[in-house]
Amino acid sequence: MSASAENTIEDLPEIPTLRFTPDLTRSIAVLVFSVLFLAIGIELVKDGVLEGLLLVVLFSLAIVACLSVILPGACFVEIDAEEITISSSFRRKVYRWDQVERIGIFEVGIIRRIGVDLNAKYPGPERVPNYMKSASGFHISLPSMAGMEPDGLLEVMQKCFDASVNSQDERGQS
Repeated sequence: MSASAENTIEDLPEIPTLRFTPDLTRSIAVLVFSVLFLAIGIELVKDGVLEGLLLVVLFSLAIVACLSVILPGACFVEIDAEEITISSSFRRKVYRWDQVERIGIFEVGIIRRIGVDLNAKYPGPERVPNYMKSASGFHISLPSMAGMEPDGLLEVMQKCFDASVNSQDERGQS
């Protein structure tokens, strides 16, 4: 289920799981562009121009990369009160909110994304500093989601994160 940009946190229905998918506009444009240049590369190879092989290889890889975002189920973020599930290229990773240290928005140039930092409760490899950590300051970077600006998505995530922290505090006090 995708939420639109007009929604605020109060307007979102109380449902168990919110599902967000990436904005596909850029991927579809790159796919069309890649198919065009793949066809040009194939024609060049047919005419005996070996440089056309470079176009074929490069734009074939670009087509695969675009399809890994465009195909249904390939890329999404699901958020509920207990966890956040991130799927990229059909690989799903589930993070419980108690494994999240902090969430926030970061900017690299003109790109604004949501970052997630993991705490010591998460045993996975994302705890190890990676190439994104230095640029963003976060272990995990989420792409733009269709119909929702990073501020709106952060607000939804923060509400779930806060609810999880509060419920953990209440369970700890009882």
